[in-house]
Amino acid sequence: EAEARKKVKNILTKNEESQSELDWDFYFYVGNTLLGLSMDDFWKITPAHFLKQFIMHLRYNNPDALHEQKPKQIYTLDQTPFL
Repeated sequence: EAEARKKVKNILTKNEESQSELDWDFYFYVGNTLLGLSMDDFWKITPAHFLKQFIMHLRYNNPDALHEQKPKQIYTLDQTPFL
C-alpha cells in the first residue's frame, strides 16, 4: 500500500513538472513565433513587457480578440451645476 502511494505521488509530481515545462514552451513559442523574440531576448524580457508586446500584437493582427472597456467619465465637484 505504501509502495502504491509512492508510485501515485511520483506520477503526480512528474505530471506537475511536465505541466511547468509545457507552460515555458508555450510562452517561448508565443515570444519567438508571434513577437519575434530570440531566446536571449526571451530570457531578458520582463513579464509586464511580454504581456504589453502580446497585447500590441493582438491589437494589430486581431483587434476583435480584445474587448476593451472604456472607463466611465468621472465628474468632479467643479463640474457639477450645483455650485
